[in-house]
Amino acid sequence: MTAEEARNSRYSAEDEKPGHHNTFNLLISDYINDIERKIRQVMHYTDAMVYSLKDLCNRRDIVNEILRLLEEDGFEVVAEANCNIELNMDWYELFITWRK
Repeated sequence: MTAEEARNSRYSAEDEKPGHHNTFNLLISDYINDIERKIRQVMHYTDAMVYSLKDLCNRRDIVNEILRLLEEDGFEVVAEANCNIELNMDWYELFITWRK
């Protein structure tokens, strides 16, 4: 891949909004699929898991949608915000439980 190809394949902030090229929904699906994969790996041994979203800095809109979908499926989820004031960024860690 060339640098030009990499630049051309980037999504803009506009593309990531709901309804724009469906990129937002595809991004959410990728995270949900990864979370479900990790839950399947540990569900026989525990009833809770921590999932870090360090790569979603300052994207609370995406985090909110992930939370909504997980809660809709019956999971209890708490998103803990972590901040780096010097870099003006925040990220989230999800505490997910399927305990009843």
